[in-house]
Amino acid sequence: MFKHMNNSYVIGADIGGSHITAALVDLASGAVVDDCKFKEPVNAAAGAEDILAHWTACISRVLAAAGTEPAAIGIAMPGPFDYPGGISLIKGVSKYESLYGMNIREALEASLEFSKGIYFENDASCFALGEAWSGEGAGCSRMVAVTLGTGLGGTFLLNNKIQHEGKGIPPEGYIYHLPYKTGIAEDYISSRWLINEYHQRTGQRPGEVKNIGELAEKQDAVALALFAEMGEALGEVMVPWLRDFDAERMVIGGNIRKAHPYFLPALQASLQHNNIKTSVHISGRGENSALSGAAWICKSMLVTNQ
Repeated sequence: MFKHMNNSYVIGADIGGSHITAALVDLASGAVVDDCKFKEPVNAAAGAEDILAHWTACISRVLAAAGTEPAAIGIAMPGPFDYPGGISLIKGVSKYESLYGMNIREALEASLEFSKGIYFENDASCFALGEAWSGEGAGCSRMVAVTLGTGLGGTFLLNNKIQHEGKGIPPEGYIYHLPYKTGIAEDYISSRWLINEYHQRTGQRPGEVKNIGELAEKQDAVALALFAEMGEALGEVMVPWLRDFDAERMVIGGNIRKAHPYFLPALQASLQHNNIKTSVHISGRGENSALSGAAWICKSMLVTNQ
């Protein structure tokens, strides 16, 4: 189906804490080809050989479905990671510890027998790039993307370029480590905070944030209060940066985005109270944005290397 079109397509892959998703992505539009999209579970606590075997298996399925070798492979990878070098620096976060210090690019080139470029970028940044290319941020020159999940991801984009410094850009371009209350932003805006706080206030420990979302749907007072508090906290953390960066849009992704009916009103109230004009958008593309963003990295590198 995709023969003779290899320069029009790349593979985008998104590596999460429990799986990898990979797909063929159209370089012209950023659209993910659903017929060439596959997901593979991964045990992040396994040995390096086992993890790489699952990553290889998933990407190999896309290569087989594509019918020819795409122009490049882009991978959305959680940090810490040496993205230009392709070397994993992940340790102390209970996932992918066995890959520490390994050159992932070289390992995948060998296991996939892939002779073209493999490029890496931060997973939250890939989400931002994907939204800017073909999602809620399309056509916007000053955009901030926030991912709400296990942790708190943030990326500032100026004309589709990731910003790590400059006016309105927090240290290194990240938001998870910004000081907030008695700790940092991620301590109060994450699935960890929601689950721990629900347990502390009720004595019951939900298995995952999805369960708290279901309780909120049933008008559980504690669940509703927690989402509202998290929305307000996100607003308080973001206000000075949205103002100084003069952000046009803030796009929210990550698994917690699905609970937006319960945190969005408090977030918007916080922004309005501080006269912030930035519009807030909830991603409807989910994981496809990270796949598109990983492909955008390939697109940029292919242009640079021409």
